[in-house]
Amino acid sequence: MEQFLQQWFYHYEKGDGVDITALKPDTLTSWQQLLSQAKQGQLESWKKTPPGRLGLILLMGPIAHLLDDDTALTLQTTARELCVSGVERGFDTQLEPIQRRCFYDPLFYSNKADDKALLLRLLQGMQSQLESDSKPAWSAWYKQAAITLQ
Repeated sequence: MEQFLQQWFYHYEKGDGVDITALKPDTLTSWQQLLSQAKQGQLESWKKTPPGRLGLILLMGPIAHLLDDDTALTLQTTARELCVSGVERGFDTQLEPIQRRCFYDPLFYSNKADDKALLLRLLQGMQSQLESDSKPAWSAWYKQAAITLQ
């Protein structure tokens, strides 16, 4: 799990998300194997920790889409459920800001008004906790989330 998260954030922190064309073949193979294991329920133990739950959210959300998985839409629903139950447990608060941003992605892409409202509350709370150099990125994401709520 730790290696997967390191790989993800190594690419994610460059600022433009994760570009599949920039990934090495062994990384793609590894992510495909992890996604397959997650779909088969072999990574259920990951749900028990904040980083593990984040890993599952990433696998069932953006990774499934990046890999053009046939079940990506169904997996997105599972990622949303993992996110919401993780927020209820306070798992998100135990992660770094950039990790929290990824943890909340299923709420951002959800069509449910309640999810958008929850996302806005979470982002509002984050604004006061961020260092000043991180605030512009969060502020932009907050504005984007607020627009999609309308």
